[in-house]
Amino acid sequence: LLFSQFTSMLTLIEEELKKRKIAYALLTGQTRDRRTPVKEFQGGKVPLFLISLKAGGTGLNLTAADTVIHFDPWWNPAVENQ
Repeated sequence: LLFSQFTSMLTLIEEELKKRKIAYALLTGQTRDRRTPVKEFQGGKVPLFLISLKAGGTGLNLTAADTVIHFDPWWNPAVENQ
């Protein structure tokens, strides 16, 4: 899982992943269908899940993750701990 508070940063990361042909799922506030990217990640279809901190929020149970990266940690630990 790779979290960022900035969707613009996720866009930059996406561009690099596309160049390197690395599959990923994406969840931001613009994502209308949250189930599909979650299923793709949980089912092993993609090895990387890019998530904006606000869109990820609470309610996601991503048990397939073995690594969590906070790309640009928030200054607010309570928000970051979500």
